[in-house]
Amino acid sequence: MVTAIVFILILMTAVLVHELAHYWNARSVGLPVRAFSIGMGPVLWRKQWRGTEWRLALLPIGGYVDIPGMAPQQDEEGNLQHPTDGFAQKRWHEKIWVLVGGVIANYILAVILLATVISLDPSYRSLTSNIPTEVSGARIAGVVSGMPAETLGLKADDSIVSINGIPDPDPNEVTQSIQTTQGTLELKVERNGETLDYSLPWPPAELTEGEKPLLGIQIAPLEVSLPPETNFFAALGEAASFSVRIIPEAVRGFARGFGAIVTGRQSQDVAGPVGIVTAVNQAAQIGIIPVLALAALINISLAIFNLLPIPGLDGGRMLLATITALRGKPFKPGQEEFIHFLGIMAVLAFMVLVTFNELSGLFFKG
Repeated sequence: MVTAIVFILILMTAVLVHELAHYWNARSVGLPVRAFSIGMGPVLWRKQWRGTEWRLALLPIGGYVDIPGMAPQQDEEGNLQHPTDGFAQKRWHEKIWVLVGGVIANYILAVILLATVISLDPSYRSLTSNIPTEVSGARIAGVVSGMPAETLGLKADDSIVSINGIPDPDPNEVTQSIQTTQGTLELKVERNGETLDYSLPWPPAELTEGEKPLLGIQIAPLEVSLPPETNFFAALGEAASFSVRIIPEAVRGFARGFGAIVTGRQSQDVAGPVGIVTAVNQAAQIGIIPVLALAALINISLAIFNLLPIPGLDGGRMLLATITALRGKPFKPGQEEFIHFLGIMAVLAFMVLVTFNELSGLFFKG
């Protein structure tokens, strides 16, 4: 129940700021907004305010704003006609401003969340900053209940002195050892000044193709020596820089994940609903800081995904608006909507395939 609540709060907060930005940007260029909805499906609550019907719908899986002129109109005989008002009549830069609002809002929210995380736990600065740091091993920030780490006896704040003979490993070396070791995983940790040795058969269970073993620990990015500036405002610049630097790798991850899915292979690069809920569950068991960090990464991912030039997404709508401006004339009535429909169907099909792969990995091991 806690996981479901945290997941819904993260998702719907991202949706709320995304749609509010579309709303504000539309109003800023003189466009009316007929409806603003958080949630999809049957409307549970509605209120008319400032020319907009504000709605709360049953299904917490998204939201939308209804802006005139974004769909073709029908004449008295039911034939589709080009919109004669609203969004369709705005200049190119005004259309782009309306469409890009949600992406910008998700990025701003991600930066604020990351800055909060960095100011609360300075060790996260090693992920977001280019500041040289002194590494002193990897620290276990939390242990996930029911996973091998808990059974083994590892505890939060244990420092990993070595893993499989690698002294003072950094987080990447720890992760790589956990994912690639065959036979025995050997750990040496320091706890309250005492050095403890652990070993266990690895991997602990049979894995499906493409699945990586999990020890069930969250590693603090690095135990580092940092400059003293770790307050929220000092962290904003680092968070903003990281949110931009991560874009190329995120796009490559989407591409690798798409290629893996369409060729029938599992991919670690793209997580569907099952993968995201699993990540939320693990973060929620550890504490508020991992939850905030995960929420930031989800907002960055949503922003980048929405910016991809796929019809139906904000990026696809911007692409078609640009093509229309270059052509100097609109698409035929209904043509643009059909292109967006195909794009949305492709995205839904992709998500179904991702979810199927995740579920098959859970229920059909071996």
